[in-house]
Amino acid sequence: MDLPARLSLARLPTPLQRMDRLSAAWGGPTIRVKRDDLTGFEVSGNNIRKLEFHLAAAVAAGTDVVVTCGAVQSNHCRATVFAAAPLGIDSVVLLRTPDGEPPARSEANHLLMELAGAEIRYVTPDEYARRDEALAAAAAGLRSAGRTPWVIPEGASDALGMWGFAAAMEELADQVDGLPPVAAVWHAASSGGTTAGMALGADRLGLKVPVVGCCIGETAAEVQERLDAIWAELGEGGEAPPSVGPQLIDDHVGLGYGRATPEELEIQAEATRLTGLLLDPTYTGKALSGLKREIDAGRYGPGEHVVFWHTGGGFAAFVSGFRDAS
Repeated sequence: MDLPARLSLARLPTPLQRMDRLSAAWGGPTIRVKRDDLTGFEVSGNNIRKLEFHLAAAVAAGTDVVVTCGAVQSNHCRATVFAAAPLGIDSVVLLRTPDGEPPARSEANHLLMELAGAEIRYVTPDEYARRDEALAAAAAGLRSAGRTPWVIPEGASDALGMWGFAAAMEELADQVDGLPPVAAVWHAASSGGTTAGMALGADRLGLKVPVVGCCIGETAAEVQERLDAIWAELGEGGEAPPSVGPQLIDDHVGLGYGRATPEELEIQAEATRLTGLLLDPTYTGKALSGLKREIDAGRYGPGEHVVFWHTGGGFAAFVSGFRDAS
């Protein structure tokens, strides 16, 4: 593929590991885990792949401050702040909280952003619903103060960021070469950049693997709308969308974004005991719970092979009271 300019920020390729104890315990397909939790410590997770392209463009534009947004425990925002810092680029992050006020205590991703020197601005859910306008306004304010801002959308999920996962599918193609056919590349789907890139990469490479996004907060229709917007933006640059889109499943959204049921948390804990993997209850934990339910329902059975893409975000497991709040 002809990729845009990128920086080398992630530790790649990440391993594809077979999880025999988990596969045996769940009594279904052979499960292999794509370990994007190992892209780096402070930048752990899938977002750094997308940021390699955004920050390359930011550096080329002479940027001195990036502006982005997310939930108060955003993996994307934490990765952005830590990736930008060694480049000499400041960060302004708009974080969503229930009342637009700072949390009572700083912890996990939020604490790490503070430690890395991010300027944090808190917004309400209503303000966050107009996040693109809020990002543009923040950038305009910085520009009027003599700064050179670069706006990175939620999750770095746009036609530039999604190339991170188009490129990631080249890694996967090499790793599954010679293995039995893959029944699904199962992953957490939300802001859309990861899913859009996977589908585009598989299409461009002729990689015959079904890309399946497990929606963790939004409906399949809402995620599809985000994918369509990314591909429409891609089309403005002369690129066609993938001929075969991803499959989106929203049967496991449960209580919604950032909230997990006791059953989901127990499935996540069981998976950790069987694999030693640290899972994010908002993303990977919920997506893996969805995969188990689908296995229990007979969607994937013995003799089949599934790739679970671990998109990282383990710091969110350290949010105090998460289990009590569920």
